[in-house]
Amino acid sequence: MNSTLVTIGRRQYVSGLYWENSPSGRIAQAAREAARQPGSQAEFFAARAGNKTGRVPQFGLTQAGGPFKIAQPVLAACLANQQPGSWAGAFRLREGTVVIIVRDDLIVPDGDLFFLDETEARDRLLQEMALGGLQRVYAPETWGVSGADSLPVSLLLNDRTDVRLRPVALSEKTKIFMACGLLLLVGLLGFGWYIQEESAQEEAERLERLQAIERAKAEARKLVPGYVKAPEYPSPERKWEKRPRPLELITACQDTLKKLPMAHAGWKLDIIHCDESGLSEKWTRTGGFSAPISGSVVSDNGGSSAVSAPLPALTPRGPENLVDPVDITKRYLEQNWTGTIARMPDDPPPPPPPDYKGTWNPPPTPWVKRSFTVGAPALPWTLPTFFGDLPGVVVSGLSFNASGSNGSWSIDGVIYENRR
Repeated sequence: MNSTLVTIGRRQYVSGLYWENSPSGRIAQAAREAARQPGSQAEFFAARAGNKTGRVPQFGLTQAGGPFKIAQPVLAACLANQQPGSWAGAFRLREGTVVIIVRDDLIVPDGDLFFLDETEARDRLLQEMALGGLQRVYAPETWGVSGADSLPVSLLLNDRTDVRLRPVALSEKTKIFMACGLLLLVGLLGFGWYIQEESAQEEAERLERLQAIERAKAEARKLVPGYVKAPEYPSPERKWEKRPRPLELITACQDTLKKLPMAHAGWKLDIIHCDESGLSEKWTRTGGFSAPISGSVVSDNGGSSAVSAPLPALTPRGPENLVDPVDITKRYLEQNWTGTIARMPDDPPPPPPPDYKGTWNPPPTPWVKRSFTVGAPALPWTLPTFFGDLPGVVVSGLSFNASGSNGSWSIDGVIYENRR
C-alpha cells in the first residue's frame, strides 16, 4: 500500500488506498476494526456506501505517516462513483501515474495504485487487461494500448469529491476541541433556556394585568345605563387536530420513497422533499448521454429533472390536549439531535360575524406556537424523543439535501403548547 497525494486541476486527491468489502452496512465501524488489526498502520479510511443495484459497501485504508488530512477527497472512490461498471485506467499526473481497477462497480483490493515508474504502471494495466471482463480501458495515447481511450482523468472525474478521508481515531487535539465545543453548546442552551423562561414569565404577567383591566372595565360598564353585554366570542380553531400525527406522515413518506429511484445512471440526486401534498425528487445530469428517469419531468436544457408521487391518504389526529412550554423546553434540551426552536406569532383571532356591529376584541388563544428544525445525517424514519410522542406537534415537511459527502436530512414543523 503506497498512499500519496496527487493533483488534478487545482485540487489534491488521495491515491493508493487498500480496499476491502464491508461485511455489514456499518462501514465506519468495519473500517476502524480492520485498521486496528495487528500489522495494520492505517490512520485514515474512506467509505463507499452500497446501492440498490446490489453493490456492497466498501472501505479503503491509507498507510500511516502519509501527508493526509481529514476530509481530503479520495481519487479511486470518487472516480468509481462517477464511472460505474467494470473498467481499468492508467492516468499520467504531475506526481506520477495512478492505476485504478474497478470490477462490477467495486474497486478491487489492489486496484488503487500509484507508480513513480511509468513502465511499472503500464505493465500493471496490461496484466489486468489480460484477465478480460473490462468494459472500458483508459490509458495515455503514447502507450499504444489497443482499444484504450485517452480521455484525461479530469473529464472523467468531473470535479467529484463525494468520498473523503475520515480518521480511524480522534486525536487528542480534536477530542479537546470537541469537549470545549460541547461545553460551549451546553452553556448557550442553558442561557437560551433562562432567557426564554424570563420572557415567558413576563408574558404571563402582562396577560394577567390585561385580564384584570378587562374585568375592571366590564364591572364599570355594568354601572352605565344602556350597558350592552359583551359578545360571545367563538372558540379559536384547534388547527393541529386537523393534521396527521408526525409518525403517520413520516411512515407515509418512507413508503412513498420506496416507489421512487434513489440512483440512476448519468444522474445525481440533489434534493428529496416530502410533506402532506406528496414526495418529490430533484436530479441533475452528471454528464454524458443517459435515459431520463421514468416518469420524470426534464428541464428544457436537459440538465435537470424532477419526479414526484402522492402520499397515501392521511388521517386527522382528532382531539388532542396540549402540554406546558416548560416541559417542551426540557425535552428540547435533553435531545441529542442538532436543531433550533423559536417562538412564532400567535394565530389570528376569529373574525366577527358579517352583520356584527360594535367592539370586537376576542381574547388571545389559550395556546402559543414554536417552530422547530432538527437535522440528522441519516433519517431512521422514527422521530426523536423531542417530539415523537409529544401532543400538538405538526410536521411541515422532511427534506434531504445531497450536498456534502453523504447528504443530510432535516425535519421542520410547529409545536402548539399551552399559554402560560
